[in-house]
Amino acid sequence: MYLQIRDFKNFCFILSLLFFTCSAVASEAPEKHDGKEAAVQTPKKRTTEESYSVVLAKVQALEAKVRSAEQEIQKLVTSKAHAKSSQQVNEIIKTMLTTHHELKKNIQEYERQRSLLKYRYPEKAVSEGREYERIELKTLEQMEGEASLTASIRKTLHKVRKQFPVEKDQANSKHEVVESSQRQPASERPSLLEPVILKK
Repeated sequence: MYLQIRDFKNFCFILSLLFFTCSAVASEAPEKHDGKEAAVQTPKKRTTEESYSVVLAKVQALEAKVRSAEQEIQKLVTSKAHAKSSQQVNEIIKTMLTTHHELKKNIQEYERQRSLLKYRYPEKAVSEGREYERIELKTLEQMEGEASLTASIRKTLHKVRKQFPVEKDQANSKHEVVESSQRQPASERPSLLEPVILKK
């Protein structure tokens, strides 16, 4: 009895293998109707314009992702500076690391797509006048340094403006002088050799 079950299993296995092989071969062969082959639908090849626009869209989307990730890291750096507990700092650091890892992947993909766009479609870049610059990956320490430098400059500028306020009349008069000199025709403007007299 054991032998009969085993033979039956082998028979079913061979039968199913034969069935799948025949169905695969039948699906590859074109169907015939009235002695004529049916038109096999093949996917249309993309034109160069379509593929260029797809690559261009990818480059623009990746650039936007990179910029938003950089802004998000900058926000995390500022929130890290204002965090009060070590738990908050640790959570912010973990978030910064994951965001930086995603940023690294996006920059690598951006560089691939940018080089593809640059070398596969050079005539399009020239005709449209678009240039996508290389984006350098900065370390978290560099981003934190930039954020702290920017914050210190803003703080110093705020202190200077608080200590030495600029009157609105003075600010407006400076803008008027610049605008009035731009309105003068070139023949009336002083040349580089003539002295310029500024009014107080």
